[in-house]
Amino acid sequence: MELQAQPALVLGRTRQGDRALVLRLWLRETGPWSAYIPNARSSSGGFWPAMAQPLTALEVVPARGRGSLGRLKEARLNPVWRRLHDEPHAQMLIMYAAEVLGRVLHEGSSSPAFFDDVLAQLTEWDQPQTPLSRAALDWTLLLCRHLGFELEAPEYRGWLFFPAEGAWAPLGSHASRALTPEVSESLAAALHGEPLGRERRNEALDALLAYLEAQHSGWGQLKSVEVLRSL
Repeated sequence: MELQAQPALVLGRTRQGDRALVLRLWLRETGPWSAYIPNARSSSGGFWPAMAQPLTALEVVPARGRGSLGRLKEARLNPVWRRLHDEPHAQMLIMYAAEVLGRVLHEGSSSPAFFDDVLAQLTEWDQPQTPLSRAALDWTLLLCRHLGFELEAPEYRGWLFFPAEGAWAPLGSHASRALTPEVSESLAAALHGEPLGRERRNEALDALLAYLEAQHSGWGQLKSVEVLRSL
């Protein structure tokens, strides 16, 4: 794999011994890709430890490696996140954003337009004046839209949401798979852009995650959600 320099985002990493790691990247032009980093504990070879943080924005020149893993011929931070990797609340958000993105992003779902929207969202969050109270909701809705699972809000309250179908039905419909009226109402309010307190934001986020999980087999437990609830 010999390509020109292109933007990339770090999706995750897996340590290999004391110094090496496998870095999972999202390349703007070609989608998810993994590279072997022989030494991630120093700047030798042009790779700095800070480059392996979740959702770090890079400009890389990927190269063919041995076996199934590639190598990074060149890599540099572009742009350098300030707020996202420094502020504790922003770090919690990035932990969540990277974990969910890693669960849903596959080669077939990747596109340059998807990448550009994700990078634009991260760039906005990195601005000191940007409020982050709705950030997790907005991120999850962004993923739903690009994955083809965009939700429409009911025109008025009193509806139940069914995660497996991604559909709404009037209150009083009987199905075990429907969310509770309270959680359904919180999701509807979020989709309408209404201001929500922490409890209702968490209910709406739970509803969205139940919806995404219903569309993806083998979803597993998200480690970051409980930490995120304090935002």
